Amino acid sequence: MKKFSIPFPNNHFLKLLLIISSFVFATAFIPVIGSICLVFLPMILFLNGTVNDKTKTAAAFLIPFSLLLLLSTLLHLNLPTIAIFTMGVAGLFIAQIAAQNGSVEKIIIYPALFIIASICFYFIYGGFVLSVNPWQLVVKYIATTIEENIKLYSQLPLKTEDINYIKDNEKNIIDGFTQIFPSLIIITSTLIVWANFLLGKQILGKAGITWPNLTALARWKAPELIIWIFIISGGLFFVPHKDINFFSLNIFLVACFIYLLQGLAIVSFFFQNRKVPLFFRYLFYFLIAVQQFLMIPIIAVGLFDIWIDFRKYFQKDQTTT
Repeated sequence: MKKFSIPFPNNHFLKLLLIISSFVFATAFIPVIGSICLVFLPMILFLNGTVNDKTKTAAAFLIPFSLLLLLSTLLHLNLPTIAIFTMGVAGLFIAQIAAQNGSVEKIIIYPALFIIASICFYFIYGGFVLSVNPWQLVVKYIATTIEENIKLYSQLPLKTEDINYIKDNEKNIIDGFTQIFPSLIIITSTLIVWANFLLGKQILGKAGITWPNLTALARWKAPELIIWIFIISGGLFFVPHKDINFFSLNIFLVACFIYLLQGLAIVSFFFQNRKVPLFFRYLFYFLIAVQQFLMIPIIAVGLFDIWIDFRKYFQKDQTTT
């Protein structure tokens, strides 16, 4: 890895502590901005852990976190300490694996597994304390979240019939999210790590910090084994068994997400080869986030890339031109 001195942040520990503490306390005490800070906390620790000493970065995170945990305990405040610790450690993992020139799979999978394990621990420990089945806590959490969102929608300038439709189908919505909760956790955790790493990598790249193993992310391909997981899990939908359908649905959704990432890598390869302006690239990604149905053709591109190899044709066209 090649390093250069960059203007942010410098090696002064107090400034490092101030930057990380600002994100930690903003996450805990500012309602809307705090949620955004929590999502991008791994990127902050990834950036600082790469530019500065990783031990100092870890200390600069643990000091405000310990203070936050102490305040939460003494004042009986309901603060997201577990979430903050999980996201912070995930960012440190990204910095550590990237510093060792680890593959993109390791950089994404290991921190994502840590987030998933933390979520599982949260529900298992909560079930142990309350003497209930952890899955009952999951159902209760989903129901509470749906109810809060319905209250929020009721305050927005939406049509009355739309709000009533959501209220009338509240139970079906809760059951639907409960069925896909495991895959949602895996997909969300992976997506958070993936987004934080890519954004951090782009910022560090502009500052002159690069990794030899990560210079061709647009050529990333999913392991060929995934196609069999995709086919088998899809076929198990037709088995008339509730538990089998539950597991096959979640496995199928995770496989689709992997092919979504491969499809996005192909799209990124196309953008790079055709030198599409950054504005149109970000506009395209924004449209995908807003209009989720656009994910379906991208998943299809990632899936059929196994047989077609779209990147070969894009590169061939550019060479011919």
